[in-house]
Amino acid sequence: MSPVDPVGRSAGTLTDQARGLLRDERVATRSGWLQAVHPIVKLLGIVALIAVTVPFDTPGPPAAMLGLTIGLAVLSRVPLATHALRTGVPMAVSLVIVAPQAVLLPGAPLLGPVTVPGISYAATFTLRVGASVSLLGLLLSTTRFASLLGALRTLRVPQTAVALLAITYRHLLVVFEELSRLVLARRSRRVRSATLRESWLEAGSLLGTFLLGALDRGERVGRAARSRGGTAGRGYPRQRAVGLRDAAFAFVVFATVAAGVLWP
Repeated sequence: MSPVDPVGRSAGTLTDQARGLLRDERVATRSGWLQAVHPIVKLLGIVALIAVTVPFDTPGPPAAMLGLTIGLAVLSRVPLATHALRTGVPMAVSLVIVAPQAVLLPGAPLLGPVTVPGISYAATFTLRVGASVSLLGLLLSTTRFASLLGALRTLRVPQTAVALLAITYRHLLVVFEELSRLVLARRSRRVRSATLRESWLEAGSLLGTFLLGALDRGERVGRAARSRGGTAGRGYPRQRAVGLRDAAFAFVVFATVAAGVLWP
């Protein structure tokens, strides 16, 4: 593949990373702290931590929450490099989006047109995104998808929503397999290196073919589900009883939420 082929490199990297994220449950099988926490306790705790992080308008508490997530990742034996990449990319994107506020917000000047309130707002927004994404990443990394669906059903989440989530998860695997085949076919049919202009011109054709294939596969998945009696699905195995590690995690969540509520 040509070194100036951004389409092939980007599509291939996206496919490999997405398939690895969706399929890899090795972290969830490790003997870490969060892996031993009951899925329902873990889900409710993560939601509570996200809810207490979002309202802050100063960078201190979100930064502390981000540090807490790093500690939880270490205790849960989550690869820090992978976790940092999954957290850092959304933080970088959010920083780019909110960066103009560092100049647009009025207040005491810090460096040229950059103001102190603007820097504080941009840092707070970025850290809130990072802490929230890090918490969600810990939940997904340390919990099997089937266990997460079982927790949602136990919490009386509407059956339609749980079924749609399960179908979406399975369909995403198929969609990225389709994208992988398209990228492989594109590479195998090329007899010479592509220029940058040719690569961008081919991007539209590749994207159109991919979207049509994904829609067609989705229709087939829907027809197959209806032919088998709908999307009610089967019951998921019952989880174990709540234990000592669940109580410890619940205490950490309670203490963190209480500290967030009492923060001046």
